Amino acid sequence: MKLFNSQNLLSASLCSLLGLLTLFAGSYPLVKAQSEPKLGCQATVDKILQEIRSKGVRRVEFSVSKGTANSYRTGNSTNKTDVLDVVLIDDVGATTSNGIAISNIFASPKLLNNWANQIVKNCGNTAIVSFWISQSDISINYYIQQDGTTIKEKCSQLDNTSEPIPWGLGLPVSCG
Repeated sequence: MKLFNSQNLLSASLCSLLGLLTLFAGSYPLVKAQSEPKLGCQATVDKILQEIRSKGVRRVEFSVSKGTANSYRTGNSTNKTDVLDVVLIDDVGATTSNGIAISNIFASPKLLNNWANQIVKNCGNTAIVSFWISQSDISINYYIQQDGTTIKEKCSQLDNTSEPIPWGLGLPVSCG
């Protein structure tokens, strides 16, 4: 009778394991590494509003105007039609920490563009993202492009009677 030593047992165990792996290799689908899950629209907006608050803005709100992006505008290269407004509320004055925080955000077009891109990516029908300062005429608008990214509105030299306005252009009284 032959006794198994530890080396023989280890070798036999490895062979059994390799045999099982070979047997079951085609039985189970491979699990692919997943990227970060796509946020829904509400979660995306909530995340951005929280980020704005974390920068020192006391109050910020948003609203969606359904189907209004193409009103008085022409040239939208997508089928998206909603406008999402983000309103930073300055109810205490521009020289306060709240007002300074709002000014700093509005002085950062890359930050605003990043937020606008996140919104149009995750809010299925959003074509325009507008950032407003309450109790003022100040807004910065971002328009979706064919590739799904946004561009900042450019001021036009058109007069107020020129309708419709080309996509991505704003009248001097309304664009930032």
